[in-house]
Amino acid sequence: MADQVPVRLDDLLEAARSSSGSDEPLDHLVGHFVDQARRAGASWTDIGGALGVSKQAAQQRFVARAAVDADAFTGPRFARFTPRAREAVVRAASHAAAAGAGSVEPEHVLLGLLDDPGSLATRALEVAGAPADRLRERLAVASAATGAGGGHLPFTNGSKLLLERTLRESLRLGHNYVGTEHVLLALLDDEGAAGAAIREAGVGRPAIESWVVRQLQELMRQQ
Repeated sequence: MADQVPVRLDDLLEAARSSSGSDEPLDHLVGHFVDQARRAGASWTDIGGALGVSKQAAQQRFVARAAVDADAFTGPRFARFTPRAREAVVRAASHAAAAGAGSVEPEHVLLGLLDDPGSLATRALEVAGAPADRLRERLAVASAATGAGGGHLPFTNGSKLLLERTLRESLRLGHNYVGTEHVLLALLDDEGAAGAAIREAGVGRPAIESWVVRQLQELMRQQ
């Protein structure tokens, strides 16, 4: 038998991405296996080699890169967050800091989601008639400065509850990862400014959840 030529994981991802038109489910898959590899003791050098990238590139892709409260985000409970979902939370901390807030609120998490137009969450909102610009306008007052930000920004109790609900949404749908779509579903139950902005834009849970489930099923059929 002829020697088999090893295939780089990034090449496989690019081929799958070309056929599906979206990379978020691929992020879910890769993020899951990276988490498993880290738990099994693999180094970032090993993971980078498997991905066909450098150690530094692997770390930048799969490690949250912002000053957020470690107890609130980097614990074992949040190991299943996909890179894209983690980046949304990272951006939430950046939004809070830019607004001069002393902590990360659910509305900052929503703003973090809206910064990624290709995510399932933002696409779902667009289809539901609530484009990112419209929601940003609704959040303009709510996200105004509330304190002197800087350093490691903690999550408010409301934000911690939001992240807990995000995990429950994933489990409820039978998923083994947490993606931006789960964050959005959790935000729909938020009792503060973030949830109000989404609901006042005419977005309802049944329509959002049905659309997300259909998209994921379609992507799975294309794999």
